[in-house]
Amino acid sequence: MKSNQNKIMKMKKFSPLLLLVATLMVAMTSMAQTTKAVKPGISGGLLGALNYTQFRTNTSNIDYKYDLGWAGGLYLNVPLSTKWSLEAQGQWSVLKYNVKSQVGTIKQFAGTMQYQSLPIFLKYQTSKNFALTGGGQVDFLNTLKNDAGGGYFKRNFTSVSTALTAGFELFPTKTVQIYGRYIYGISDLKYDKNPNVGKLGHTFKNEGFQFGVKVRLFAKKVVPPVVPVVAAAPVDTDSDGIVDSLDKCPTVPGVAKYQGCPVPDTDKDGINDEQDKCPTVPGLAKYQGCPVPDTDKDGINDEQDKCPTVPGLAKYAGCPIPDTDGDGVNDEQDKCPNEAGVASNYGCPDMTPVLNEAAKSFYFVINTAKLVDAKIAKSKFDPVLDLLAKYPKLQLEIQGNTDVTGNDKINMPLSQKRADAVKKAFTDKGISADRLTTVANGSSKPKADNKTKAGRKENRNVTLVPSFKD
Repeated sequence: MKSNQNKIMKMKKFSPLLLLVATLMVAMTSMAQTTKAVKPGISGGLLGALNYTQFRTNTSNIDYKYDLGWAGGLYLNVPLSTKWSLEAQGQWSVLKYNVKSQVGTIKQFAGTMQYQSLPIFLKYQTSKNFALTGGGQVDFLNTLKNDAGGGYFKRNFTSVSTALTAGFELFPTKTVQIYGRYIYGISDLKYDKNPNVGKLGHTFKNEGFQFGVKVRLFAKKVVPPVVPVVAAAPVDTDSDGIVDSLDKCPTVPGVAKYQGCPVPDTDKDGINDEQDKCPTVPGLAKYQGCPVPDTDKDGINDEQDKCPTVPGLAKYAGCPIPDTDGDGVNDEQDKCPNEAGVASNYGCPDMTPVLNEAAKSFYFVINTAKLVDAKIAKSKFDPVLDLLAKYPKLQLEIQGNTDVTGNDKINMPLSQKRADAVKKAFTDKGISADRLTTVANGSSKPKADNKTKAGRKENRNVTLVPSFKD
């Protein structure tokens, strides 16, 4: 029995909306044909209205009755055609809520709520003096006031809600217009602090009617279109849609933006400027009118460049100078391009250990160019000969040295003689003299402490420095 009563109550609450929808359908299907009219201009003004509203609930335990409130605001109407228009309103709207009956211990809200309402709807003018409206609205809750004994606050209700609306308007083309519309709330207005939340599960939605008057304050005047005078068809010799009197190229089809001439090709590469990414530089179609790119900016275009993303040289097809042995010294600077070496030795293997070891075999009697041991150790000397044989471009600089005994006048010539003595030792082994140079250091480059006898002996030596001829 209770279930049937709920269904009957729901049908009663939906009946105003169903009535308005039915009215809209009947009015639109019964409209007579109208003659072609001029689309009106944008208009707007003030409005004032009475609100006749209640809470629509989903239970028979709580019943509200309609009560009166009021609204005032502005409107703006934008025509879409001679019959259709879009209207937006901004209203300061006060709604009154009055409890008719309730069952339960929770006292329900009774009082007023003030909203900032924004109705937006379509308007269809069926005749000069009548129009139908339909759309939606958004309501923003500003303030809440309880009747005597109430205990509700603004936080108990949602701050933004939505509704559907439909209605009519009388005298839509006049300065003063009368309208009425039905408002069907969609949003449940109780918020999470509302006493009904989680206890009864009831919904509270706005429902009601608004009847009001609008006063138009402005309307954009629309001038009826002038009927054009039919003139003789103009001449268009090249049939490009641009008459000869306006066509700069009347015998060649073109486009309006170039005054009837074809799209230009500034760089004469066969690709018109609108398709050419490089309109002032001749190029190719495959590159959208630009020249063949040079990605790595090495002066070799990508179609000829074997390494298009790495700068290189033309002699290597756009690639960098190779480093065949991967030792970090490029082949043009590497004296041993097929054998990994060190940069300090021109890309060849480090020969310093072998040369330093061999140099230890050359020590001289004090104040002479005579070797201490004339029989040079074969195990130390032969590796140097092997290096000279293996690397034909290897050259040796033989630097003669002395201890600090005597002065430069004596030591410089003496160190030269010592360098020459070592050079002879190499030439005696068949090494060409043009691969050997000598330098006299005197006592300027000691290896050991000249204050000791052993140190001075060690300083009477030669230093072997490698180099490579080009």
